[in-house]
Amino acid sequence: MKKLIIVAGFLISTSVSFSQDIDSRILKNKGKQAEKLYVYNKNSYNYLLFELDHSYELVSKKSLSKEQISLMKKNITLSDSDLANIGTPNFNFYDLGIRLSKSERQYVQVNKEKVLVFYAIPEVTKAFTTSPLNTK
Repeated sequence: MKKLIIVAGFLISTSVSFSQDIDSRILKNKGKQAEKLYVYNKNSYNYLLFELDHSYELVSKKSLSKEQISLMKKNITLSDSDLANIGTPNFNFYDLGIRLSKSERQYVQVNKEKVLVFYAIPEVTKAFTTSPLNTK
């Protein structure tokens, strides 16, 4: 009985330590899949982390072309917390309902002067190949 309690305690502490290392945004976005990737496919996990942190940029609306401005999504509302987290490891664009496109950039109006530009998946993948997070 004592051995069973020790083994159970070890397993619980191991699972807690794994979950502490996994980025909470990835856990929220991917659930149990995040834990499996973290343990068995670290490079895929790193890609998800890279995607969350490096797949967008905040630009001046003046820097966009008329065509890009016409593609701008204005129906996404960013909270004060979202605005404060842009560019930090706490920003999770999945919370806004944004998913990266397979073929084109997406533009989200932040305010009258600023726009979030989300890169297309091929652009993010290409950038990841030269990232220090890429372990392959």
